[in-house]
Amino acid sequence: MTKYCLLCLLLLLTGCSGGAVVFAPAPLPPDATPRTYTAPGGAFTLVLPPDWSVYEQATAALVSAAFTPPGETAPQVQAVALNVGQPLEPDALLDVVNQYQTQLRPDLERYTEQDRQVMADGSWRMTGIRLLPGGVPQQVNTFLQSRGTLLGLLEVSVPALPGPQQAVQGFINTFSLAEATTLAPAALTALAGAAAVGLEVVNVTPWTAPDGVFFITGEVANHSALPLAGVPVQAVLTADDGSGLAEAVDVVMGHTLPPGSFAPFSLRFGQGQPPAATGYTLRLGGTDLLPALPVIGAEALTWTNETRFSPDGALFIVGQVSNTGAAPVQGLKAVATVFDAAGRVIAAGFSEVAGPPLRPGTATDYSILIPEAGGSPASYIVAVQGLPCAEDC
Repeated sequence: MTKYCLLCLLLLLTGCSGGAVVFAPAPLPPDATPRTYTAPGGAFTLVLPPDWSVYEQATAALVSAAFTPPGETAPQVQAVALNVGQPLEPDALLDVVNQYQTQLRPDLERYTEQDRQVMADGSWRMTGIRLLPGGVPQQVNTFLQSRGTLLGLLEVSVPALPGPQQAVQGFINTFSLAEATTLAPAALTALAGAAAVGLEVVNVTPWTAPDGVFFITGEVANHSALPLAGVPVQAVLTADDGSGLAEAVDVVMGHTLPPGSFAPFSLRFGQGQPPAATGYTLRLGGTDLLPALPVIGAEALTWTNETRFSPDGALFIVGQVSNTGAAPVQGLKAVATVFDAAGRVIAAGFSEVAGPPLRPGTATDYSILIPEAGGSPASYIVAVQGLPCAEDC
């Protein structure tokens, strides 16, 4: 196990979020007992604070996990293991350091290395600054080590306050590579894709409805250049030892997740939260994601929206959709995302608008039911999409 020194070249930074993958729920019921996290295939382990969340990626050659503290909107630690096919001698590991820092970092255009140091055990620590959106600087510590044919990488966004700094340092000091691996050998260039994820989970909220049903609601952001459809989201409720107790799977709402856009999801555990559950893991996407078929949105559709309440207190979001384009639109779907005052998603719903294709210059009504929410609604957004009409429509 390698001991890492996190505190180096500390700067007073402005709080800001960033990163390629985000999983940031509010904490589940507190528990002071840390839990051991084991990466897919057992490539590495570390001792995870009980209220930190995990987002995993795994391929035949590489495994990666991003860890986010409660209340944050971006991962603070990312751990990666790659099978390079042969043991790395000190000179070879230094070559890896040089190549990663100058060619393979996913944030290469926004990152400046400030210092590097070889540790007593032969691993390396690099300190640097990453520019977040808006030009805000963020201190990043990068650690590289090897064991057998495994190469281990840790990327740490250093917290600005001493307390969280100590917590993160203790966390990363438990990182341990396995002695053997089932990962297939791969080129070092595979590291370039470890954090270059086009999908991001944001504004997550876990909550329990009055009838005991447990929900996890949030949004998925598409940072890729392609529209995607049917993006799956899976939540696994876990015990102290990391074992799964219950799971729920769904897809993000709407026909398509266009580049640069957001779409909500709502994962439902009908039996409620198991008493032994102390954390959970979200898994996003899959290896079979394909570009979506073209959809029609705000370029040819406009819509109004207002809220109404039924006598029993259920929230409805209603309005009209108008076709301002030159072609008919079918398969209209309206999606609503509801936020609390902190910007977290506390409810979501959608409605498939019934009726014939919407002709140019015409309008139709829609109504979205939001039966319950995980907090007090402060704002909401509505997005409407439709499908192009076939020639005979």
